[in-house]
Amino acid sequence: MGDKGQRRFYVGGRWYSPDNATPLCRCTDIFERVTLYQTPKGAFFTFRESTVDGLGIDGAAVEVLGKAAARSFMDEHAAGIIVSPHAQRVVT
Repeated sequence: MGDKGQRRFYVGGRWYSPDNATPLCRCTDIFERVTLYQTPKGAFFTFRESTVDGLGIDGAAVEVLGKAAARSFMDEHAAGIIVSPHAQRVVT
């Protein structure tokens, strides 16, 4: 974890933080929420949170995705695409 409660995860030699990335798409299930993010440098990752009654049951998980996998995630969860005025990058 990072300073002052910031969520940071070390994966494959790099740091990924949902707090410093742009959310692109979200998939919410009964016990799980997965959000696709894009970092300021253009990398894609998903952040998974599992909860029951608002309590974390599994801990958070981060998975780094390539551009094709990020595009597939958005295609599969098109209803969860997040429109943000701050989003400058597009998965093409």
